[in-house]
Amino acid sequence: MIQKKTAFSLISLLFLLLVGCGGSDEVLPTLAPLVLLPSPTATSLPPTLDISTRPPESGISPSGGDGTASAQATPKPTVTPTPVNPLINISDPNPNQLLTLGNEVEVRGLVQMEADQSIVVSLWSSNGRLLTEVAATANEFGWQTSFMLPPYVSGAATMRANLLGADGSILFTYDVPVWLTLNKETATRYLEMFRPTINAKAVGGFNIFFDGEVLLPVNRTVTISIWADDCQTRVARQSFVLGASNRAVYWQGFVVVPQDLVGPACAVASTGEPGTENWREASVPINVLAPTELEARGVTIGNPPPDDEVFAGQELFLYGTAYNVSEGPVSISILMENGRVVTQTSFNTDYWGYWETAVSLPIDIQGLAEITVAAGEGDTFNESTTIIRVNPAPTPTPGP
Repeated sequence: MIQKKTAFSLISLLFLLLVGCGGSDEVLPTLAPLVLLPSPTATSLPPTLDISTRPPESGISPSGGDGTASAQATPKPTVTPTPVNPLINISDPNPNQLLTLGNEVEVRGLVQMEADQSIVVSLWSSNGRLLTEVAATANEFGWQTSFMLPPYVSGAATMRANLLGADGSILFTYDVPVWLTLNKETATRYLEMFRPTINAKAVGGFNIFFDGEVLLPVNRTVTISIWADDCQTRVARQSFVLGASNRAVYWQGFVVVPQDLVGPACAVASTGEPGTENWREASVPINVLAPTELEARGVTIGNPPPDDEVFAGQELFLYGTAYNVSEGPVSISILMENGRVVTQTSFNTDYWGYWETAVSLPIDIQGLAEITVAAGEGDTFNESTTIIRVNPAPTPTPGP
């Protein structure tokens, strides 16, 4: 309506102006009829856009029943952590490190593990006896634990770290060989093995010599044995009873190595029942040769032990093993440091290479003496020596 009134007013104003100028005799042209302009039609603007609503992200799913489509926001992808490859090692103690029984030992290392995994550290004897087992704690630098070394077994042993899964299964194992040694100053009971020594030679079918020292053996009994199959199976055994004593005593004995045994093995000495409080044990690795090997020769002197002291005028008992000599010849000589030959004698071994003899020492000798034992003939010939000290004969005690 506003536009219509405006158009009419403009026409009226134009007419008045023309009339006002009517002094002229000119005939004015006839005005054309007015043309009415069409009324404008009200057109609705599009609905206001709600800018508070974010446009749907990619992925519009149809709604199902009413034919309309509904926009569903796609969930943000989750980050899946890369699984950790389970790994563990032992950095302390070092391989073949000497550890003293009765002392505390600290064990540590590096680890790569998940949060729900765990670490267990154990100590094993060379013949597969579990001596102790403890849990370890992981930290930002790796893992660590500590425990007291139990007093039961000396000699070769293994420190083991196991990385366990959440279900207790073993995911990774790391072993370090260690050596366990006695502290005889503080031990109230112990068993020590002098021989066989580490990686000593033995021959299948022949004796091997054991000796050592024991304090308070259970039932005064010491058992010596050979273990095969990675030292997990006992294949030979021999026991003997010692005299009663409240002090440490020297012990020695022999055991026959199985004829068909070849390769790495363990020599073990023990007293008492494994796992009990009074049980004590010692073990070392040895190497067993077949009788046909060239290295399967030699002779050992079991008694007297090296650096032993004896008295002049007394009987000296000698014995040992001749490897690869079955019922063959053995000769013995004893030479004093001043050049005097005390004795020279010969005899045969038994079927398992064992030999023994007794020598009466003269009453007028003293000083260092070298004992030489030779065994075998031809390719099997070999000899061994040891040094002992002969002290002056004891002064006779005068009678009453």
